Formats: sequence, structure tokens, C-alpha cells
Amino acid sequence: MDLKTFERLKKNYGNYIEEAERLIHQDKPINQSRSVWLDREKIQRLLEQTDPKTGGIKVFFGQYDEESLSGFEAPVNAEDYKGRLTVILAASNNNEDPTEESQLVNFGKTCPPDCG
Repeated sequence: MDLKTFERLKKNYGNYIEEAERLIHQDKPINQSRSVWLDREKIQRLLEQTDPKTGGIKVFFGQYDEESLSGFEAPVNAEDYKGRLTVILAASNNNEDPTEESQLVNFGKTCPPDCG
């Protein structure tokens, strides 16, 4: 992918999500997630659970709510993440859904607030 396309896709998402937040939450739109960063160790741990030829990472999209934030591992205020979008990475062979907790990773650095 070239950088121009990358920037356009990010801009399209930003415009879409800002409009959606204004429509949904009107007077209190959520400063929605723009990216999620996960460290190499977590990604490598997932890849090690997959077959060298058919394995990969399956990406799921999710949204934090009060219940899902009860196990929040990051040293941040969990309330800041309520209603925010996230990604969940899963170790996967042949695009299969995960069947064990060890196949799942979440709680990366979400931007905002951690935009590095």
C-alpha cells in the first residue's frame, strides 16, 4: 500500500467516525479510537500458536463497555475507554475463529489518548 492511500483511508475513517459520534451521542461524542498499537512480543506469542504455512493473525473489531473494562490491564483510567473502539488479535489457522483464551490479545495502546 502506498502512503497516499494509507492517509486517505485514515482520513475517510476519521470523517466517518466523527459524524457517527455526533449523530449517536449528540452533545457528548466520544473521542473515538484512531489506532491500536500492540508490541511485537504479543504478536509473536500469537504467531507461535499457528501453523507455519496456514497460520496468521485474525483481526476482530470491538467496542469497550463497562463489563469488558472490568479486566482492563493498562495503567489508565478505564472510564476513558468506555464506548471506544478496539481491535482484538487472534491466532488463527485458515481464518478460523479462536477457541482458547491464549489465542487472543487485546489492550494495546489506543490512540487517543496514547498517540506516541
